Amino acid sequence: MSRAEADRWADGPTAARARRDRLLVCYLTVADPLWDGLADFVPALVDAGMDVLELGLPTPSTRPRGARVASSFQRAAGVRPADVWHRLGALRDQVPATPIILLIYPGTVADIGRDQLIGHCLECGVDGLVITRPSVPEIARVAAAGLLAIPLIQATANPRSARALEKAAGRLTYRALAATTGDPLEAGSLARHAARLADESSIPFLAGFGIRSSAEIRTLAPFADGVVVGSELLRIMSDADPVARASAAAGAVRGWKAATVLGTARAVTH
Repeated sequence: MSRAEADRWADGPTAARARRDRLLVCYLTVADPLWDGLADFVPALVDAGMDVLELGLPTPSTRPRGARVASSFQRAAGVRPADVWHRLGALRDQVPATPIILLIYPGTVADIGRDQLIGHCLECGVDGLVITRPSVPEIARVAAAGLLAIPLIQATANPRSARALEKAAGRLTYRALAATTGDPLEAGSLARHAARLADESSIPFLAGFGIRSSAEIRTLAPFADGVVVGSELLRIMSDADPVARASAAAGAVRGWKAATVLGTARAVTH
């Protein structure tokens, strides 16, 4: 039996709504020396409240546009593909109950190969792929392999295209709040933007790109089914003293998770 046969995702968004909180998704780059090699780093994030781990794969042709994520790819450059999959397998063993999703760029597929990528994901216990340039056929191929296919729907996507991607995905989408990960969000319009996405969405969605604070998470929580924090986590890790890096990251995650708990604001259901 492959490690991916158990559906760790199950009804994650539904269960979170029942708890009156939202999923907290944290992003890291595989083999980034900021955290790679720190014993029990990812388990500490899970203990602090991280619900889902999103990972980027540093392949030669992959060029993330966000500055923090791009820097993390540069730090991890040169890692051998076999070592990437070895690290993923070790992470699955460390956090057997935590969903792991991979952020997949066109360059990722070009460097690894679609069939090889899917095969390695199943062997390593990866639960799903965030497809940064999604198409209905690509979503169908990923889903047919038994992985959760999560299309990234850009902030500029027209409603018709978004609906087609939602229909193909069936379970979950990732809605970008900004053009590029790490871009600052407009505080004054964030709630209106999130409410519009919730009104337009027919299935659960994660909100990400640009989330930097607990205040922003509290604003998004009544509308999104989960929030993704990546560039801000990388910034905190980069700025921290190396001996305090793990505790700084866990402290940030603890605060972000607390912000996902709904207060008296009305929560949108799908």
